[in-house]
Amino acid sequence: MPGLFQAEGIVLKSRDYQETDQLLTILTRTHGKLEAIVKGVRKPRSSLRSGTQQLCRSRFLFYAGKSLATVTQCEVQEIYGPLRQDLKRLAYAYYLVEIADGVVMPGQVNQTMYLLLQQGLEALGELEPALVARAFEARTLKLLGLAPRLEACALCQGELKGNGRVAIAPAAGGALCPECRGHQGREYLVSRGGVKTWQQLNRLNWSYLKRLQINPMLMGELGEVMPAFLEYYLDRRLRSRAFINEIGGDNIDGPGKNRPVAQAPGT
Repeated sequence: MPGLFQAEGIVLKSRDYQETDQLLTILTRTHGKLEAIVKGVRKPRSSLRSGTQQLCRSRFLFYAGKSLATVTQCEVQEIYGPLRQDLKRLAYAYYLVEIADGVVMPGQVNQTMYLLLQQGLEALGELEPALVARAFEARTLKLLGLAPRLEACALCQGELKGNGRVAIAPAAGGALCPECRGHQGREYLVSRGGVKTWQQLNRLNWSYLKRLQINPMLMGELGEVMPAFLEYYLDRRLRSRAFINEIGGDNIDGPGKNRPVAQAPGT
């Protein structure tokens, strides 16, 4: 029903619309993910320009039209300045935003995902970006009820025997014992230390993340398998991973770039 409403939101995407307007995708805390037109925002003197940029968190006043909402006023709450001054942090911010956009459907209210994105963007301003990304992935999977089974075989619930690397398959929903390997599509080989680190990321609060020290080898393993889990269950490629690779990133993100991947026979 047409009318005015207020909502705090984070701008996920912005694209030009007609001559001087823009069409925004905004994840709001109380009204879900919505698309809204900002009229005249591309004019040099528009008062709405600062608060409607991608990655801005603002308090918006919307007019709900028959099909699309229109932003009539906005008050900036946070522009995440440190992210805009560092290309690497900015690339990871786009990655978090793309995940949130893929998780929340249009019109769906998901306050937990909204707060997770807000906290993730704040953490990116001060912590190692790859670590924030791994924590964000772990929390997103947990939020979706898709946290992988890592303490035992996801298929037969049997013991993960031996001390070598563990095979983890997104299609199976977690780790595989030697007897169950080879039949669940792509499998990723992860060290025992990598598995324990993933379990830690599932449990840690954001406030404790800065105390977590992960060596580059383990970070590299997780930078392969954790995004693969998300892509599998979201059924979409996360294109911002390629952008992270293009700018150098940590040289650990991106499918198959740096580590061997175990492939099931015949796939």
